[in-house]
Amino acid sequence: ELARRRFRDIAQIAGLVVTTYPGQHKSVRQLQASSSLFYDVFRKFDPENGLLRQAEREVLEDALDIARLAESFERLQNREIVHVALQRCSPLAFPLMVERMRERLSNETLAARIERMISQLERAADKC
Repeated sequence: ELARRRFRDIAQIAGLVVTTYPGQHKSVRQLQASSSLFYDVFRKFDPENGLLRQAEREVLEDALDIARLAESFERLQNREIVHVALQRCSPLAFPLMVERMRERLSNETLAARIERMISQLERAADKC
């Protein structure tokens, strides 16, 4: 979807989609439909199209910041992994714990269980 959105701008710059004609103006919906149609046709019949590749490359570079992600992985690769047994849930593990609690049957609602966990974590943080 990100590449499709980026392709809309690229299609306009490349002249595939014309935004205005003399005396007429295309709506945003018409522009989206036209560029989406080009995107689908290129994806199906010409997957190696340069405009498609450019849209995908821009998404990787801009939205996902692939270069910085690769640098982070390289730094992590040279580090030692230290396993530490925690007495309570860490902030990074909290979403995983919530997902696990969602699966459990309980008399308490999920929101109440989450609220209880948050208050326990906040009390523990105040002691530190």
